[in-house]
Amino acid sequence: MELYNKVLNSMHKGETTLLATVTACPDYPKLIGSKAVYSGRGLLAGNLEAEAVAAVEPLIGQMITGGQSGLIKKAVSKYGEITFFIHLLLPRSRLIILGGGHVGGALCKMAALLDYQIVLIDDRPSFANEASHPDADQVICDSFESALDSLEALDSDYIVIVTRGHRYDRLCLEKSLSRSAAYLGMIGSRKRVKAQLQELEKEGYSKEQLTRLHAPIGLSIGAITEPEIALSILAEITTVRRSSSRAEIVQVAVLEALAALEQSKQRAALVTIVETFGSTPRKPGSQMVVYPDGNIMGTIGGGCSEADARREALLQLDQDRPLIFRQRLTAEDAAEEGMACGGIMDLFIETIP
Repeated sequence: MELYNKVLNSMHKGETTLLATVTACPDYPKLIGSKAVYSGRGLLAGNLEAEAVAAVEPLIGQMITGGQSGLIKKAVSKYGEITFFIHLLLPRSRLIILGGGHVGGALCKMAALLDYQIVLIDDRPSFANEASHPDADQVICDSFESALDSLEALDSDYIVIVTRGHRYDRLCLEKSLSRSAAYLGMIGSRKRVKAQLQELEKEGYSKEQLTRLHAPIGLSIGAITEPEIALSILAEITTVRRSSSRAEIVQVAVLEALAALEQSKQRAALVTIVETFGSTPRKPGSQMVVYPDGNIMGTIGGGCSEADARREALLQLDQDRPLIFRQRLTAEDAAEEGMACGGIMDLFIETIP
């Protein structure tokens, strides 16, 4: 059962995906660690028994609406009370940058740190090439109109218009207004933006369409240089992104590592934050793979808490028994370690595959 490959395939299709894992079942402990993967198409894969599947399915919509991963308890006649951790895996957001100049280039570099799928478009070969923008996942050298037509419109897209001139900005704006997107922003002065919006309204664009536009683009931070402008744009995008979901950003590299482990049949331990109390560096859904040689992929926040979890995960590889490990980091502990936060994290540690 290549469960994590199913997860990755679903996410690559732009689907919201949920992974339900049994983390506790006192009356039927053999169920602990069982999983099921869901998307908008329903159950995709898993090894949950039928009654457990029936118990978890009504919870899926609730978790999507809540916008974050978390623990849910459910009483099931055959098994008693089951605790599920439902991991909400939002599709990797795509950042479409229209314009490969200095601002577009700065955006590429900064957005790569935030785990966007970056698509950069420019019609000039000297600006639209992989050497100039190594952080972009895809660089398209074509007319803006043709390039946008080649990209499927996704609700999770973030579109930024930073071309080299008014004519190209206007073309990109008209093309983008017809697309569904989580964010649409355009660079320009207040005066120029206002004039363009008035013209577009006269041409028949609705107020609903035009109010989607963030322009002048970016938060007002007094930005002057291109990197500062890029920072203000990404700050605004983050505000929009986080207004709809508090879920941890999906660690794609961790999912890819898990899929590779399934295929190779090699063993490792998976550490998942399932619940937090107080101030913690990461929230439910953050994950870390611990390999038998002690190497790790991913993070649950770093510092002494991560070191303790790594040690416990290596023990878990020997015992092969899924468990909840409570990691305590009080304010005093945090101060001693030089960390800014203190709190408690409950970690679910299991063997993969």
